[in-house]
Amino acid sequence: MFVEPVALAAVPGYARIMQGSVDGALSRIAHAHDGHERALRAGFLEMEQRQPALAAYVAHELSDLQLDEVQAQAYFLSVLVFRVFEEAFGPRLPRVELADINRALARLIADSELRAQHLRGATYSEDAIAVGQPALLCCLRAQIDRAIHDRPELAWESLDRFYESLLVMILVLTQAVTSMSAAQA
Repeated sequence: MFVEPVALAAVPGYARIMQGSVDGALSRIAHAHDGHERALRAGFLEMEQRQPALAAYVAHELSDLQLDEVQAQAYFLSVLVFRVFEEAFGPRLPRVELADINRALARLIADSELRAQHLRGATYSEDAIAVGQPALLCCLRAQIDRAIHDRPELAWESLDRFYESLLVMILVLTQAVTSMSAAQA
């Protein structure tokens, strides 16, 4: 068996997202009584309040996307990631700071560089993150695949670049989750 080197820490069991949290967040966004767009706006406003550094990072990354349709999909995915973590962990998810986001980005870059040293061709850290957060990554891939299938004529390459921002969000939020015992102390 070939074991690929990674620079990403394993996800502790207490920080793993279950399928029910993903399904719950998706359902609340999709079936919001006041509309899908309003639910997304409310989700982003909540991110600005609960995770201001993360919201600023996401807003900056979203501003780099040129096509409105691609930006809308990236916005939806960002709010979805935030909502899933809120659904799963609530008070066990403390505020992350810009330094935490920068460390997560640095780890993602280090992981890519480490993989590039040991594997020929393109490498991608998504699979290492998917091992720790399979339900969330599977959902994100399905949402992206559906968007591409529905509008194949759009230039989705920029969403692929934005996907790295989603991976940073997942890394930083996963690492921020506190255990049940730490949260009770």
